[in-house]
Amino acid sequence: MDSNIEPSFQQHQQHQQPLPVSHAGVELAPQACSSCRKQKRRCDKQVPSCSLCVRIGRPCDYAEDVRGQAPSPEEFTALRQEVAELKNLLAAGRAPPSNGHGGNGHSGHQSSSNGSYGNDDSPSNILSSYGGQQQQPTWPGAFTFPTLYFLDSNAYEYERFQIQAPYVRVPPGALSSLGSSQELRQMIEHYFLTIHSHFPIISKIRLYQHLTNPLHEPGADLALLFLAMQLASTTLASTQPPQTQLYQDVKSLYAYLESQNALSLQTIQALLLIALYEIGHAIYPAAYLTTGHAARLGHALGLHARDEERRRVWWAVILLDRFVNIGHRGKPFASADPSLDTHLPTDDTAWDKGLMSVAAPLALSASQTICAAPFARTCQAAHLLGKVVRHINDTGLPPQFRFEEALQLNRTYRALAAALPDEAETDDPAAHPPALCTSMAICYSALLTLYDTYSCTERANPNGPEAQLVMQKEAIAGLSDISAAALHLARRIRGYVETEGQGAGGLGRLNPLVIDCFYQAAANYAWYLRESSDPQCGERMGELKEVLKLCEGRWRVAGEYLRIVETTEFALASAIR
Repeated sequence: MDSNIEPSFQQHQQHQQPLPVSHAGVELAPQACSSCRKQKRRCDKQVPSCSLCVRIGRPCDYAEDVRGQAPSPEEFTALRQEVAELKNLLAAGRAPPSNGHGGNGHSGHQSSSNGSYGNDDSPSNILSSYGGQQQQPTWPGAFTFPTLYFLDSNAYEYERFQIQAPYVRVPPGALSSLGSSQELRQMIEHYFLTIHSHFPIISKIRLYQHLTNPLHEPGADLALLFLAMQLASTTLASTQPPQTQLYQDVKSLYAYLESQNALSLQTIQALLLIALYEIGHAIYPAAYLTTGHAARLGHALGLHARDEERRRVWWAVILLDRFVNIGHRGKPFASADPSLDTHLPTDDTAWDKGLMSVAAPLALSASQTICAAPFARTCQAAHLLGKVVRHINDTGLPPQFRFEEALQLNRTYRALAAALPDEAETDDPAAHPPALCTSMAICYSALLTLYDTYSCTERANPNGPEAQLVMQKEAIAGLSDISAAALHLARRIRGYVETEGQGAGGLGRLNPLVIDCFYQAAANYAWYLRESSDPQCGERMGELKEVLKLCEGRWRVAGEYLRIVETTEFALASAIR
């Protein structure tokens, strides 16, 4: 029997089964339980549950196996959901909906203007309505996840058990908030035009196959993914706070699905889109915690060793995990470094079309001079960014080894940073966004972070090794060179936005991960202006501030960076560096 069976039904079945027999003072059932019979395993027939079922935490049923008469597990789960909803409605003093008309039914509720649920049916409002001391939230009833999966994974694999995906009903209003099928398709097309252009973690062809398959019933995890896609691709109004009702609804729906053990690829994809939204709009500490949570779930589901879509999702986890630690120093990563034989994502265009790639898979250890797809370049840059952040955080390294490692990181990253602009020369800003903007920006952010650590002469050890002086010279020169490169990238993005406009085809395609390098470059020019009063540095800083202001129209984190630069521009400029 499936683990999602309603407990009351199990008790009803046990009252109808034959009485157990007694053997050596221990009551035994006359036959093996249904689970052991189904898996052809030895059953000790102990009552009320055999030892194997007790050990793995599944229901034990000694009823006769009458095939074709017992209801399906989905029917039991749906019945359990309805009973739980009725209990919660009665506990809250609310009347249940009648035939879907009025109340909280689908027919009588309207979606809000920002794409969130109605006021009564949104997960955030439903869960918050049970905040009283005498009321209980709408969490699931019986626990169904096999604890053996975490308590002893070797035994779990030896027994060849499988995690049965629970059937979770979509909360009222979740699908209706997405509108009609035509509106849903428009939202999906808008997402693939904007977020997917720089964060390709969802298989376009597989998603459309689900939508066009009449036999496929969308589950709650797919509804969550749609809402997260809508959230990430939505441009906020200038006066609208980023913690919108849609944001709260998506977060609440995810928490509800997680409590139902509904963990799947779609739920982690949705969680990554939520984290990208939080990073882009500077919603902290939520962005840091959400990214770490996605890493733990990815490890639990084994996404680091699967097919192309799962591989891309895991690389996205690494990307965000490294990025949120650029300015948040001294903290460990939530995900481990990938091995050198880990494959990078394949060609983005071919993957979107579902075409088989002719080229051999590119490993992480491959030379950086080998041309790679845009998202693969982003993954390479994120991997090196992780090495830089880890190097800076590790203050216990011996001095000689520390400076030699810094020089090696500098050479490796400078080689990648030099190769990317050459590959980007074929990009036509008037036709499409520069495909390698994200990888270049991450390179610049990492190098500026590394140079800031070793450029200050006051931090130098007077008795340090010769490599210290070499690295210091590289850092001082590199701050100027990479700041200029970041300014050039900012000019290119501004030219593209001025050509394409601030809609979905222009500013809507901007990746929030590129903004950090603009801030670091502007901070450097603010320091140069204070120290040398060079008017050229002031002009360059002004250009970067204008680009940050432009980026703020899509991602609020640019405005936060801009305010930091303006606050410390004159009186406290030295505090930036």
